[in-house]
Amino acid sequence: MIRQLTQADLPAFRALLEQGLAQEPLSFLLTAKELRAIPEQDMAPGFDEGRHFGAFLDGDLVAIASIKRGGVARLRHMADLGPIYVAPQARRRGFARGLVCAAIEAAQAAGLLQLELAVDAQNAGAIALYETLGFVRFGLRPRSVIVAGVPRDDVLMLRRLD
Repeated sequence: MIRQLTQADLPAFRALLEQGLAQEPLSFLLTAKELRAIPEQDMAPGFDEGRHFGAFLDGDLVAIASIKRGGVARLRHMADLGPIYVAPQARRRGFARGLVCAAIEAAQAAGLLQLELAVDAQNAGAIALYETLGFVRFGLRPRSVIVAGVPRDDVLMLRRLD
């Protein structure tokens, strides 16, 4: 089951995201240590605003996706998609696709014109998924992040919603 998350889901969301950050640090901009430093009350508004989505398996949150709308007036027509994470035991079940589709639907319902994302250039599986869902590459951000002293590039993608 995939649904919009509420504040009641915040502890499970944080725990799952922290698991992803710890197990797959190359897939995220944020580190687990940085997540732990964010007070829960600072994350709560995103749940009130309907920015987080989750997939559940046997009642447990096993996959997450978030959208963040542009903050200033000139960016309010778009949102960033991510982070997206699917726990290892829940992979290959369509949760990532379902979550991205839920995010697309929510963005369209909010009247947004496009979703954008950044994905590690070596993450061929994620890039292929996004392309099947209508995202197109529009750039490459060299040395987007440096993980353990190693620079990583990000592919920049967008999906028009109008």
